[in-house]
Amino acid sequence: MSNRPDNTLISNREMLLELLATPFRALGALLHHLAENNSRTQALQAIAAIPEAELRAKGLTRTDAISMAFRHDA
Repeated sequence: MSNRPDNTLISNREMLLELLATPFRALGALLHHLAENNSRTQALQAIAAIPEAELRAKGLTRTDAISMAFRHDA
């Protein structure tokens, strides 16, 4: 048995599981970070933030705006 940083006890099994899970958590965090910083993801977030009324005023649907964003991104 060992102590966690918060002074609670951790069993050898829990310690082994933490050790095995750490690289997968890091990989998941990396993939999430890459996806969040992707230009297409940022474009989709910007389009999602546009109110429907503003899109209608421009004569666009959300689908039109998305296809325009991806057409220029290629």
